[in-house]
Parts: sequence; C-alpha cells; structure tokens
Amino acid sequence: MNKKSFFCITMLFISLSTYATAQEGDVIYIDGVQWILLGKPVYADSVLSRELKEALPKDRGWSTANWSGYTAYWSIWKDKLCLDSVQYMIYDGSDRLGRTESLPSKTLRRLFKKYVEGKRIVATWLDGDIRVAKGKMIYYVHDGYRRNYENERMISIGQGKVRGVKDYQNYVVEGFAFDEYHPEANPPRQFPRKRNSDLPEMFPLHIEQYPELAGQKRIVFSVRRAQVDATGHLVDCEIRVLRPGDNPKLAAEMAEAMKAYYPWRVMFINGEYKANGIEGYTFPYPLDGKGTK
Repeated sequence: MNKKSFFCITMLFISLSTYATAQEGDVIYIDGVQWILLGKPVYADSVLSRELKEALPKDRGWSTANWSGYTAYWSIWKDKLCLDSVQYMIYDGSDRLGRTESLPSKTLRRLFKKYVEGKRIVATWLDGDIRVAKGKMIYYVHDGYRRNYENERMISIGQGKVRGVKDYQNYVVEGFAFDEYHPEANPPRQFPRKRNSDLPEMFPLHIEQYPELAGQKRIVFSVRRAQVDATGHLVDCEIRVLRPGDNPKLAAEMAEAMKAYYPWRVMFINGEYKANGIEGYTFPYPLDGKGTK
C-alpha cells in the first residue's frame, strides 16, 4: 500500500472521531444480510467526498451523530465493494419526522463515473480494511466509531476488491473495572464508579510504610498498559502515582495489589483480550485508615 492509500484509509476511520461524538455508520449488505459499516468509505477520497456533499440538498437533515448528513448503502458483489445508493432526510414544517430520499441514480453515476462498471459503482478508490458489525453492542465510547458488537467482520479491500475476510465473535466476561458497565442498555452505558471507599479493601496497601503520606486524604493513581487474560486475571499493568507526587515504590505495591485481585472484567474483541474499563483510568484511593496492614 502506498503512502497516499494508507493516509486515505486511516482518515476513513479517524476523521469523524475529531468531533468527539459517536457517529452513525453506513449500511452494507453481504449475502443478503444487513450489517453496519463502521466508517464512511467515500471519505477515503477527499475529492469524491467533497463532490458528493456538494450534490446533496443543502436543506437535508443532519445531526451530531451524522455530520455528513447522508447514509451510503453498499454491497459485496462478485467480491467487489459496490456503492448502491446514498440516502438523506428532508424535513419541512408540516413533517416533523421527515422523509427519506435518495440521490438520483443518474447523479450518483455522474459523480462516480470513473468507478462505474456496467450497472455497478465499484469502490476502486479504496485500499485498506473496512469493519462491519451486527448483533448486540457490547462496548461503547461516545466518540467516532469506537464501539464493538457481538459479530464483527474485518474485510480487506484492495482497489475495491475483497482480498481477505476475518470474522470475530466478541463477548464480555463480567468482573471489576473502574467504570460501571451496563451491557443491556442501548447503547451500553459506562459511568464513573462512585464506590471509591471500597478500593482500600480490594487493594490493601502498607500505608504505614509511607510517612510522606501523613495528612493526605487520598492518593490518585493512574493505570496504563493493562493486560487481562481469559480467566479475569490482571496479568500486567503500569501504575503511576499522580497525587500527592510520584512515588515508584507505592506505585509498584499498588500494581501487585491489583494483580492479586480477581476477577477483573475481560472483553474479547476482534481476537484480543481487552482491558476496557481498566486501561487508561485514573482513580482516587481514599486514606481513611482502611486497608492498611
């Protein structure tokens, strides 16, 4: 893959994340089954993307979940990624719910004339992977396409042709994490954990060995490079003391205490065990006399 292609496919997945809000995906049909396409393949070509937006009605509806104001419909046909239609919403004063309209086929074929093969528009401008999903959502971050579903498929595309396919069955094994996870909500919700008073009992420390903590009400730790295994054990992590000040010895003791705790929540996502809800979290550890040994 050349540098231009790599840049384009990278922008496909990160461009909308700059809006820091979850984005609706496109739609793709594979063997007659509808999947969510977690990205906007048209974005991989900045010229096509601009020309498409200019051709769409100026008064079309849009939201913070769909800054482009359209949804593209795709399909896999003879191992080729094809653009079938582009839809958008039109609202007027008498119709609060709006109505769905499609960009005329003639206009669509004119915009993508370089990519027309017979009756199809083939995404030969695209090189890279697309991620498609269906089933229940199991992980959600309110940012771009940072969410995961029970069933996901990574499809490798080279000049519009399917070069490879990997299927994944994702799942969650419940356990402790620094967020409160609600998988049955739609989408799954995550809230800051409120019961910080439980942490000294869960992760007991030898506080008496640290006279520099005298008078402190809490310690603030951060977690990086957390790794979990299939059984719910925290097999590795990097801990730092953010407040009241850097303390490598205390950080190392906390790391060992956390690794001794069981079970932690485990997410198996796209072939890897993920420490979502642990990795990257900062938490206060209260110093109220509890948890000392």
